[in-house]
Amino acid sequence: MNIEIIPATPGHRTLMRQLFELYCYDFSPMEGTDVNDTGLYTGEDFLAEWPGPGRHLFLTKVDGHWAGFAWVAEHSFVNPGVPGHYWMAEFFVMQKYRRRGVGEYVAVRLFEMFPGVWEVGELASNVNAQAFWRKVVGRYTGGQFEEKVPGAEKWPGPIQIFGSARR
Repeated sequence: MNIEIIPATPGHRTLMRQLFELYCYDFSPMEGTDVNDTGLYTGEDFLAEWPGPGRHLFLTKVDGHWAGFAWVAEHSFVNPGVPGHYWMAEFFVMQKYRRRGVGEYVAVRLFEMFPGVWEVGELASNVNAQAFWRKVVGRYTGGQFEEKVPGAEKWPGPIQIFGSARR
């Protein structure tokens, strides 16, 4: 299996929107969301400020086929304003490619691309994502990570915090 991580460009905007629609669909049972009058979850302002400072967007391909995306933000929910912190803002692997190592491969490569302190948060209702990230972060760090639940006013679920380095 050949997995590629491709920095997204403005030319990928339509592709990003289509993949994001699938991502929103996956979240709809947890968040109770519906499509708008045009049949989309996202509005016309989708990615209006993209790419934006401190935000890195990547696309994933598996064996030459689009398979997902990730958005890395230079941000911290636990320690706002502290430089060298990264937040996995969005992370999506299409269902066809899940449980095949794609998500872990992409996550680890991104951790290594952005050495520093990482935070990965999941919604309290997204128990599948919590299990995935605890497993991936646990393997990546050898179990050396901290988990906090900062409260719904900051983030509505657990956050795994750990360090990464280039390898």
